[in-house]
Amino acid sequence: MISASTKVKVRFAETDAMGIVYHANYLPWCECSRHALLESIGVKYNDLVALGFHLPVVEAHLNYKYPAKFGDEVEIKVKITERPSVKIKIEYELYVGERLIVTGHTVHVFINLEGQPVKPPRDFLNVLRQAFDK
Repeated sequence: MISASTKVKVRFAETDAMGIVYHANYLPWCECSRHALLESIGVKYNDLVALGFHLPVVEAHLNYKYPAKFGDEVEIKVKITERPSVKIKIEYELYVGERLIVTGHTVHVFINLEGQPVKPPRDFLNVLRQAFDK
């Protein structure tokens, strides 16, 4: 398993008329944590792009348990529990304090710059395998 954690503070603009975080605003936080996870093992998304690869989201699922509110500090715990191949599943748990507020996952596939599905770069898979073996 590979894991990391990031924190965000809820901005007023991220809330809705009910005073809670608008449901779609959790996904950008997941994206930030996903990039932090990759960087923690030495992979920068820009490097993948420079090599001719993108890693788009092809599936996103969030399960809302409790709302976050303006001013809350949200911790996003992110992990990869399955050894990736062509697809990568990334899991998320979001907390305010000790309270679990959201769970979810995203699934990503590798594509080339023309949008065609491709195998992931060998170096990327090697880095992930090494991180799993730690």
